[in-house]
Amino acid sequence: MTKPGAALLIGLALAAAPGCGHKGQLVLPPGRAPMPVEGLSAVAGDGAVVLRWTNPFKEISGRPLGPLGAVEIWAFDKDLPARDRPLAADVIEKTARLVRKIPRREFGTLAGREGEASGVMTFRYEIGAAAAASQKLAFAVRVFDGKGRASEFSAPVAVELTRKDAAVDPPAAERVS
Repeated sequence: MTKPGAALLIGLALAAAPGCGHKGQLVLPPGRAPMPVEGLSAVAGDGAVVLRWTNPFKEISGRPLGPLGAVEIWAFDKDLPARDRPLAADVIEKTARLVRKIPRREFGTLAGREGEASGVMTFRYEIGAAAAASQKLAFAVRVFDGKGRASEFSAPVAVELTRKDAAVDPPAAERVS
């Protein structure tokens, strides 16, 4: 090869080298965090709201999920979110309050009723005086795997409280002694 041809070939290689590869934002492979819970529902009655959901069995990557480490239940007392739309974790953490973080050792007390699929959990949220004033509540749930990786929050579900549901402590005139 002649000197000018070699120089041209080297020049083209050097010019093309920066164009190799994918330009733009780095895309990470699917994560190892758990999938979000499914089927979150809320039913009000008898001074409490009963929440029911199904825990995930897979990671976001599609691999089987090991044992869960904890479940968090968040409540919106005011500024209720739009219905059935997942919210970013930072939005929920700013506008809702953590009701309870349930560690793995307490999962047996939340297991679903006999005959339900495994992974179904039920939580009874006692309505306090502050919640009774709002007349409407919304809830979101997220889970953590055994290594502390958090799932996305479930889409919030709302429940409307009736006067009977909100009356946890009846007024003095209505009390029976």
